[in-house]
Amino acid sequence: MAVKQTKKKTEKAKAFETKEEAQNHYEMVIVLRPGDTDSDNEQVVEGITKLIESLGGSLKKVEPWGKKKLAYKIAHLGEAYYALIHFSIGSRRTRELENKLRLNERVLRHMLIVDES
Repeated sequence: MAVKQTKKKTEKAKAFETKEEAQNHYEMVIVLRPGDTDSDNEQVVEGITKLIESLGGSLKKVEPWGKKKLAYKIAHLGEAYYALIHFSIGSRRTRELENKLRLNERVLRHMLIVDES
């Protein structure tokens, strides 16, 4: 009897996983450790956009803001490279995205918010 219940649970779990997830619209500001050149910074932003796409997201707009002076020092740095990314992704994938951003040494800070517009 217990075997049948376990089998039913796994079938339900598989059906739940294969169900297509609704994608929400997000915007994310990332603050990067500045690279030697602008192309270094743009490569990091491009890597993040590829990460979003690999997680099943779709990009809408990427706005590089460039180097800006920080209001306070972060990791002994006085300036950082900023970028704003608008994208859509399933709500379950945001945790995985944020975990990978935390592991990236170039990312000093990031803020991911739901875009209501």
